[in-house]
Amino acid sequence: MGRRFGPIRVHWLPRGPVWHPGTPPDIRQGLLSRLLVERSGSGFLLVQAEDAADSALYAGLRCQRLVAPQHVAELDLARPAADRWARQTGKWRNRLRHARRSGLDVGSRPFQSGRDETLIARESIQRRARGYSALPPEFTLAWARRQPQATHLLTACHRGHCVAFVLLLLHPPCATYHLGWTGPEGRRRSAHNLLIWEAAEWLAARGYIRFDLGVVNTDSAPGLARFKIGCGATVRPLGHTMLHFSGVNIRRRRLARGPGPA
Repeated sequence: MGRRFGPIRVHWLPRGPVWHPGTPPDIRQGLLSRLLVERSGSGFLLVQAEDAADSALYAGLRCQRLVAPQHVAELDLARPAADRWARQTGKWRNRLRHARRSGLDVGSRPFQSGRDETLIARESIQRRARGYSALPPEFTLAWARRQPQATHLLTACHRGHCVAFVLLLLHPPCATYHLGWTGPEGRRRSAHNLLIWEAAEWLAARGYIRFDLGVVNTDSAPGLARFKIGCGATVRPLGHTMLHFSGVNIRRRRLARGPGPA
């Protein structure tokens, strides 16, 4: 993602690249070096390394560490369903049982921009009310326009009304929890527990191996962290957030002109 602040250009690479297993370190370093040259241009490039190994490679390419590694929660979909069920905490599993008995109907289909923008609006309102950050709605709409089949929407409805939803981004062999919303009725019926379980089942049945549930922050969002860990996810550290600087070309006004009139 790129932004311009006056004459300064800033690019942000959140996570990645995703390497093929067994890619040698020298090949990785060469490709990262090309990436830094091509993306930073005359400005700044912020990168969030995927793991400690990539952090070390970026550091070798004169990137400066800015932020300590975050942690993400990931569900291992290669495990059988019975194993994933057993890894849940007792409280999380009881809420899932409650959701299954609460009369919810789960729908499952690709995201449709025109039809589903009201759901995105609900999540935006929830985001402002709870004070958390996420990618802007325009990102979701652009992704869906470019690759409609690389999205998957799960909705929980009660008596014909949507009470919760989860939107996944698909990038085989992994998938990412992108957005989610739950209304008061959905919370009473533990709808999000059911949607996470159904999403994992849908992904596993299609050969996905990992379900990324996003960042775990026990300081600013302890309840959400407990929810992600409670579903049986493993917490994994990412790499550092790092800065690469290639020199900023700042144009000064009237550079070639003499001073103006007194």
